[in-house]
Amino acid sequence: MSQVSSAGKPPLSSSSLKRKCSSMDDAAGKCGGSSGRCHCSKKRKSRVKRVMRVPAISMKMADIPPDDYSWRKYGQKPIKGSPHPRGYYKCSSVRGCPARKHVERATDDPTMLVVTYEGEHNHSHSITEATAALVLESS
Repeated sequence: MSQVSSAGKPPLSSSSLKRKCSSMDDAAGKCGGSSGRCHCSKKRKSRVKRVMRVPAISMKMADIPPDDYSWRKYGQKPIKGSPHPRGYYKCSSVRGCPARKHVERATDDPTMLVVTYEGEHNHSHSITEATAALVLESS
């Protein structure tokens, strides 16, 4: 008789669970993968992060402090231990720019915003500034 859990699915066998490398496996340079390469050597791409504290313009979360780029909000999440949500923004100055930022109110001082920039812009400052400079040059 086979075992079936209350959800109607068979229990996971121990062989299907992900395995962590032991130091002996690591020394051999492989840990059971079919490619012969160790999955443990894969690391996440390190992203450049800069954290700044800036004064809030108003008590509205939608009012984010201006900087040299255009930003599009793509999400918002509540934060554990804070009554204020965190807003997530992507650079919209140039299509495909990998730069992002998170904006949240400081828990110790609600009049301050904590702005975390992730990734680097793959273009110069805001397109509106570049366009304005071109207009000035041509006149």
